[in-house]
Amino acid sequence: MTGGAGKVLFIGHGTRLPGGMHMWHRFVDDVAERAGLGDEDVARAFVEIAQPDVAEALVRLAAAGVRRVHMVPLLLFSAGHMRRDLPQAVARAEEQVGRLDLTWSQPFGDEPAFIDVAVDRAQALVARMPEGAGVVLVGRGNRDEGAQRAFAGVAENVAGRIGRPLVHGYLAGTGRSLEGALEDLWRMGCGHIAVVPYLWFPGLLTEGLPQRVNRWRGERRISFRVAEPLGRDPRLVSLVAERARQVAYGPGAGSSA
Repeated sequence: MTGGAGKVLFIGHGTRLPGGMHMWHRFVDDVAERAGLGDEDVARAFVEIAQPDVAEALVRLAAAGVRRVHMVPLLLFSAGHMRRDLPQAVARAEEQVGRLDLTWSQPFGDEPAFIDVAVDRAQALVARMPEGAGVVLVGRGNRDEGAQRAFAGVAENVAGRIGRPLVHGYLAGTGRSLEGALEDLWRMGCGHIAVVPYLWFPGLLTEGLPQRVNRWRGERRISFRVAEPLGRDPRLVSLVAERARQVAYGPGAGSSA
């Protein structure tokens, strides 16, 4: 980074699933390499579950003399974590170390790269299923109406490109549940369902998806397949690398994401 004056802090959600943590760290490695950031330029933190948390990471950086931090949350949509948890973590850190010079990357979620990956996931599953398959696009879930509207827009875009019945739902929070979305497709006459998680990295929620769908299915004569999370797709690596270059080097460093 210019002059070595700051760090890029990548922020993950955190999970108890070792495979999810491994994929997240590998994704950050990919992004750093693509963005031209060295190990000395990058720090990592998590909103919950994993360590260090965001406040702890900021305090550690300040103790090492780093007070200029460019924060890149690897989170989808601007919901509770972005609006409440991260500002509270910053406040806790600044109570200990004083005012920090922080800049923020905008949240991700509805960029064309994410939609492209979701479309590919859906089409790959549907291609392996009999005629009459429908798609459930499922998000992690939240209680933020703006984030839910953004996700509904993503679902509309994906549906328009795959040419199949598609219903979106959530694993938690408010809005239509996963089971509600499955029920809606069943009532539309879909005897085969492709479940596409619109989640970035694996976690306990994605690990439990097949069992959850199976419980809903019960005695229904229906088949289903579950896609992998969006993950380390090179298109997402490129998108985040552009965003990281912008916060690290300034707006002229990469194309607008």
